[in-house]
Amino acid sequence: MNRSLFHRRTASTRGFTLVEVMVASALLGASLIVMFGFHAQAVRSNMNARRLTDCTYLAQTQMERLQAADWTATSQPTSLQDAGMSDADYDMWSALEQGTGVEVNAANNDDVSLGPVMYSVSWDVTPMDADSTWLRLRVRCNYEDVATGFYHGTTVSSFRFRDS
Repeated sequence: MNRSLFHRRTASTRGFTLVEVMVASALLGASLIVMFGFHAQAVRSNMNARRLTDCTYLAQTQMERLQAADWTATSQPTSLQDAGMSDADYDMWSALEQGTGVEVNAANNDDVSLGPVMYSVSWDVTPMDADSTWLRLRVRCNYEDVATGFYHGTTVSSFRFRDS
């Protein structure tokens, strides 16, 4: 009798029961689902961070172009006129929040072979005094987040003295 008791104990402690296996599988499955959700969120965050970084570089590039241009006392640079801005109206600040402006890709070009055209770069030049000797330059780059439908972007601003 003693011997049969010994055999029963070892037989019942040798493996896992079906309930234990199902509980372990459920815990593993739930943790994998949570992990994949975090991974998807990290991918979206990285994509938005990259687009915001590209926007910042594009806005800085346009600001450097505006700073390097020759601003005379009577007119604006011809490079702004080539971009569709006239001397009478070169205020694009109202377009900065709407996603309109010069459409470019991350390579600051409208060539789709270099990447999708998803960024909009706009700028505003405002005289700061009555003589228009000081100018406030603002450049905005934004893009539409297709997942949410909202526009995200960055604004770079600076001041410049008109050339004489």
